[in-house]
Amino acid sequence: MFSQPLSMLLSSLTLFGALLAAIQVSIFSTIPPASALTASIESSAQQVENGRMAGKQMINRAKDGLFYVNGSINGTSIKFAVDTGASVIVLNSSDAERIGLVSKQTSTHRIRTAAGYSAMKWSKADNLMIAGKKLGTLDVAVMDGGPTVSLLGLNALSRLQRVTLTQDQLIIE
Repeated sequence: MFSQPLSMLLSSLTLFGALLAAIQVSIFSTIPPASALTASIESSAQQVENGRMAGKQMINRAKDGLFYVNGSINGTSIKFAVDTGASVIVLNSSDAERIGLVSKQTSTHRIRTAAGYSAMKWSKADNLMIAGKKLGTLDVAVMDGGPTVSLLGLNALSRLQRVTLTQDQLIIE
């Protein structure tokens, strides 16, 4: 009298156990081996270096509220303040002198800045690199004296693939 319900219960449990085993095999066969996970973690760690990740450079806002990015002109390192209000790159005279642009300057003009009009000379920056990206040759304004730090203006920023500002972080791609 109990043998038939007991037999059905055992059959059901066996079927349920087989189903669980199949699910377990399916789940664990899709997890990569530990060596693959280690290689993936090491690869990701190699991509993140000095604020760079997979072709991106992440720059935190400085205490003075500005974003600073390192670049170079003709192989000479320059620290730029990112200035979306500047239509061109503005080099101070000391950076221009270090690069060797002083002798390449053309006639004197006036440039309008937030502080008013200032004397400047046009020049060309060859081999400009920003955030590890080659931007080529660009016009630059060289100001006598000029700002304490050179400014990275829109003529350079527009040559980058993407520039994103998210709260206190600037991302250059």
